Amino acid sequence: MVTDSQKINFLKKVFGFTKVSRDGSNVAVKCPACKEKKGKFSINVSNWMCHCWICGVKSRNIYFILKKHISINVASSFAKEFGLPKDARKHSEPDQAEEEEVKIPDGFILLSEYLEKDPDIRDVIGYCMRRGLTRRDMRFFRVGTAKNLEFRRRVIIPSFDNMGNVNYFVSRTIDPKGYPKYANSKARKMEIIFNEMNINWKKELVLVEGPFDLFKSSENSTCLLGSKLPVSCKLFRKIVENKTPVVLALDEDMQRESCKIATLLSSYGCQVKIFPPIPGRDIGDMSKKEFKEKMNQLRQWESDSTLRFKIQSLKSGSIL
Repeated sequence: MVTDSQKINFLKKVFGFTKVSRDGSNVAVKCPACKEKKGKFSINVSNWMCHCWICGVKSRNIYFILKKHISINVASSFAKEFGLPKDARKHSEPDQAEEEEVKIPDGFILLSEYLEKDPDIRDVIGYCMRRGLTRRDMRFFRVGTAKNLEFRRRVIIPSFDNMGNVNYFVSRTIDPKGYPKYANSKARKMEIIFNEMNINWKKELVLVEGPFDLFKSSENSTCLLGSKLPVSCKLFRKIVENKTPVVLALDEDMQRESCKIATLLSSYGCQVKIFPPIPGRDIGDMSKKEFKEKMNQLRQWESDSTLRFKIQSLKSGSIL
């Protein structure tokens, strides 16, 4: 009989860095599809179901992910050790289950309206305030938490589509050792525009990486739920369709990605500016005042901007 320890050891050999949940049922690794930051691709070792919190790729069995994004040899090794999924005999992965309707977690409570004395909810409010959120911010972004065990002591940030329906939510633990750090809704991120109901497509739109960065940005902003803006995603299509002017406000370590996105949007006729990074600090670490001051220093992205960026990077000692 195959043990969970054998499964985890196999994943360590394939992915290197692994983070095992306290109950040993889930393993977090670097996503083989989007290759984003460590620990964003979650694998259930009991049934081998898996998904990425960043790019949204998922499968009913890790075998298909290994075969598509790593190598056939690795997938074959998996099949030899743990068995070949029944669906693999058809030579293709089964159609993914239809997306479930996204719902706000049970027992959701708006922080801006909370006046009682539950210590956990008070701690969540205190955490938000330490990160620079005001009561107005909590109300505008409809920030909340929940009393149920799964989301207790978590900040919950819901997203609404242009019709006012919930299309996604992000939740983050307020505890330094809380795991997982993020527990988000399961939905196809490629078809999500975070808080689309707040966006005016005719005005300059600020793009940040995650929901917590939105709190420091202008009100006409949305987040990428990552650091990429693929041509195939809904957000890219809407920007191009409306010729929306864009400000890219990604973190300091994502400046090369900012250049790629800026070049791509410019090729589609969109005006682009790139938010200047502050060394050693991310967008979420800034104050609203600092963000506003930096916004006033922006320049239009031009065809030679990528070259200037590379020259500046070389001077600073970074490797492109």
